[in-house]
Amino acid sequence: MAGGFIFEKTIDSAFQGGTDKSLIIDPNYAYQVPFTFGTGWSDIKIGMFVSYVMTGVGVDAQGNAVNGNSGVPHGSIFSAGGTSTDTFNYVGITRSSATNSLPLSPDNSGYLGLQADRLHVYDTAVDGYNKLIHSDESSDSEGDARFIATNSTTTLEAKEFRDTNGNFNVVAGNAATFEAADSSPERTSGFCDYWGMRFQVIDKGLATQRIRFTASINGDASTVNDQSFVNTISDPSLAALKLLMNGVGEFSYKIGSQNMHSSSTFSLGFDWNDGSSAYELPDSLFFYNAFQDLRPRIHTWAVKKIS
Repeated sequence: MAGGFIFEKTIDSAFQGGTDKSLIIDPNYAYQVPFTFGTGWSDIKIGMFVSYVMTGVGVDAQGNAVNGNSGVPHGSIFSAGGTSTDTFNYVGITRSSATNSLPLSPDNSGYLGLQADRLHVYDTAVDGYNKLIHSDESSDSEGDARFIATNSTTTLEAKEFRDTNGNFNVVAGNAATFEAADSSPERTSGFCDYWGMRFQVIDKGLATQRIRFTASINGDASTVNDQSFVNTISDPSLAALKLLMNGVGEFSYKIGSQNMHSSSTFSLGFDWNDGSSAYELPDSLFFYNAFQDLRPRIHTWAVKKIS
């Protein structure tokens, strides 16, 4: 398919018969998928199993993407540029339009999600590394991205998305330079991680309409949000993803300062209005890869309509 490949990977034989198929997104391509329920929601949760691999051109003799299972060395630093809309990575939800486009483009109908331009892949238990980060928010070791709400070229609101708020852990290191106790996209176990995103609408349909975001990870309150093997995923099945999305083995950053809105109350969220009326809600998953030398692999994803 244009802009991506379906990659078949050998995994632990205990899961899915020992094989897994994932979607690899090429540089400067987006994966946008509409929800079956459109804008008819007030509370949704998205879950994904994700890893990252090197770029490559075409397929091998077996029809698999070149470098589709190749991680990158310890210490690698990647930059997408961060100077224009197409040189940032985006992961979140968007509103479909006649011409689908990147966030902050004139014809974009709205986006809410992560914006980041850098990644430092590092074999360490320090949870600030191995995160998608925004250069204006963070150093390479602090793990802070930016979370933005936009409509057309206007940024409605922006906040830091810190590792302590659940910023997504990136599994990208190769097996040769990462310790056996740590995850790698090349391994048959511990080769991806869980990214959880919950979006809850406040004052739906009113001029004060807002959307509250809460991130979640695989683990519990004592789990460090890093690339240690114990924190990552070996079973990439939809059944395993559903369990996490339903709260089994999942930790949600929803309490007090753990949440990027810095409040346990439900009243705070990202503006989703023009000051006099509410904007139409997002109706699609959106994942854009701005890196030229790195590609995300989506092993499984799902959206759950809660209300």
